[in-house]
Amino acid sequence: PSGLGAVSSVFKMATTETTNAQYVAFLNSVDPNGTNPNLIYSGSMGSNVNGGILLNTGAALGSRYSVKTGAPAGAPAGTSYGSMPVNFVTWFSAARFVNWLHNGATGTSSMESGAYTLSNRTTGAIVARNPGAQVFLPSANEWYKAAFYNGSSYTTYATNSNAPPTARVTNFSLANSGNFSNVSTTPVNVGSYVNSASAYGMYDMFGNVGEMTDTAGSGSNFVWVGGGYGATVAGWSATTAQAFRLSDAANVSNGFRVAAVPEPGTIALAGMGIAGLAG
Repeated sequence: PSGLGAVSSVFKMATTETTNAQYVAFLNSVDPNGTNPNLIYSGSMGSNVNGGILLNTGAALGSRYSVKTGAPAGAPAGTSYGSMPVNFVTWFSAARFVNWLHNGATGTSSMESGAYTLSNRTTGAIVARNPGAQVFLPSANEWYKAAFYNGSSYTTYATNSNAPPTARVTNFSLANSGNFSNVSTTPVNVGSYVNSASAYGMYDMFGNVGEMTDTAGSGSNFVWVGGGYGATVAGWSATTAQAFRLSDAANVSNGFRVAAVPEPGTIALAGMGIAGLAG
């Protein structure tokens, strides 16, 4: 109904958004000295209560980035910074994360080439996906397919339902619910809404944090999907117009999830805790 969701090839997608713990592993791997090359770290990750990552340049090499302890004030019981989705990332930072995964997720893995040839850029128009990319940010079409398609038709909401979901943080087991409409003042642990996945098994595709795609808009914009914990039902159904964000915006509701080809070879997805990729 949106004109999106047609995909010509088979792909996989992480069932959850990328977490702070996973992003810390990336930061310490590519930047053991804590010098923040190409702005892969935002100070808001440490200073904002809803950010989950600290930078301590006095810590031992390879451990200068760390997950905050505890959880934001007012977060639901059981929430932890490590299991919350990473936020305050720009499109270019997310692209560098998937490049690192694409290249093996080691200390020598390039973050400047792979799925995207970034050439040290941090602003401007986003970069097109390279042919043959094995791990990447989903396109808008891939994201819509995983969010709304149920095998025969497109549901209205990304919770495998045509009825509007309910905003709640008191009972994560209830179906067709999510973290939106400011029912919480913070993101919650990824995958918390265990009975509110899309038909393909994708959690939190509505609410929590909004997610990045590698589909370009005009100028420096990219297509931004899923809303965040402050999203409204009316703004994030399968029929509403696309939303856009600037490529260099590091926002409290900017997060992402990873997509991949069906057989990503020796890429270290399992080591990043995102081996749970659904078809």
